[in-house]
Amino acid sequence: MGVLIVGAGPTGMVAGLVLAANGVACRVLERRAQPGTSSRALGLQARSMELLAGLGLTGEIERIAYRLSGASMMRGDTELSRFTWVPPQSPYPYTYVLPQSGLEAVLRDRLRAAGVEIEAGAQVQTVTQGETAVEVALADGREMTAEWLIGADGSRSRVREELGIELAGRETGETYYLADIVLDERPPFQDSAMWLGPAGPFMLMRLPGADELWRIFADMTDMESLAERPGPGVAELQALLGERGPGRLRITEVQWTSIYRTRVGLATGYRRDRAFLAGDAAHVFPPFGGQGMNLGIQDAVGLAWRLAGVEHGAPVDLLAAYETERRPVAAATIRDVESRRRLYALRNPVARTLRDALLRYGSRVPGAARQASLQNSQLDVGYRRGRRRLLTRGPQSGDRAPDAALAEGTVHDRLGVDHFTLLVFAPASSAGKRPGARHSVAGPVEVRIDDETDPTGAVRDAYGLRRGGYVLIRPDGYVAYRGRDGAAARRLATCAEAGQTV
Repeated sequence: MGVLIVGAGPTGMVAGLVLAANGVACRVLERRAQPGTSSRALGLQARSMELLAGLGLTGEIERIAYRLSGASMMRGDTELSRFTWVPPQSPYPYTYVLPQSGLEAVLRDRLRAAGVEIEAGAQVQTVTQGETAVEVALADGREMTAEWLIGADGSRSRVREELGIELAGRETGETYYLADIVLDERPPFQDSAMWLGPAGPFMLMRLPGADELWRIFADMTDMESLAERPGPGVAELQALLGERGPGRLRITEVQWTSIYRTRVGLATGYRRDRAFLAGDAAHVFPPFGGQGMNLGIQDAVGLAWRLAGVEHGAPVDLLAAYETERRPVAAATIRDVESRRRLYALRNPVARTLRDALLRYGSRVPGAARQASLQNSQLDVGYRRGRRRLLTRGPQSGDRAPDAALAEGTVHDRLGVDHFTLLVFAPASSAGKRPGARHSVAGPVEVRIDDETDPTGAVRDAYGLRRGGYVLIRPDGYVAYRGRDGAAARRLATCAEAGQTV
């Protein structure tokens, strides 16, 4: 058995799909007897959608998700300002609102089609490592052995505990109500809004489906005796809506509620020998900005393609970069989310007045919305080492590979989680064969970029290569090599020169 995955949330299932796409045997263990029907996580960002496209999942997601167009800052029924979502340069240029339970249903169906079954009710008790294998003992007495283990079992990860890895962090001391509700009519804003009153943030977000279906997110930190409550009822939510939100709306149905206590934490390490952490097992933070589920999906792809490479004979050193790349991304995201949390949670009236003025001003500054949209999309996440080379246009090693139109399809159409892609830039006016077919195990998909395949020059402009050269793109869509040595690029694609360079 190649890989055991503990946890059948989005992180664990995406890891399973990437491994299956690469022909690596895996098993997915889930302690719950039945799939979840509700969730806190809601949004899929552009970077995650690009990765899910490599698994053939985006068509179904786009069909059922809601495309978020921006966010309004409100006072009662009045819109004070609106932060408009500026679509970044991506085939999926929005935040796609889809509850985690809906995404999990899509992933389960695709896992089943790939021949990977989720073993429900499989609760991990112990993890024991040897030189060549990892052994897992379950609560029902069964034992399982694999070469590698992925702990994607959430913020209270049993795998993390068994590995002896600390989740360094703290409780923030804040408590929130979450609820999915049906309203009697559309609110006085487009699809997402925030009220920043003296009791903390109160938010409404449009959910996919009927126009009247919305998510409430309400700071309840100042309230006492929440610990014993199962969750808010219709009357309490209606009172909150009237006191802190759009007062004229009425709640006709409450579909789900939860009490959420925010925590911030980052695992001190992502690996112990043959076992790895990913998703909420490695990092937890409040849901401001909709980043958590997306980090987990990107963790899964970043780890799984490396494990697949090692299973197919690449040096084990290939795995080292998983932690060195992904942990700093989580740390930076936590810093950003924490700054938002503190800003939204201000109680001092003078500080709140200054904050509100700053937010209203920011919504009118040219370029601010564009930068905020780019940051939220996670398209600016990269793994570049060192400073950018002067006078070099286009992406460098560690940068996300940009998309651009070819004569047939786009560059991103040629990418996939199961192969490297080598863009072969011919000098100007040099004709060549059309873009390559799907890969063989021996090497990357090769796509020739010349006057025939790139008639408008869009790809050569995007990559800054008009005089020839090579760009090798990893299975997770990041540039592994840029230069003029095609032989070196092809060797790197077989992971013969692994380590920190891929």
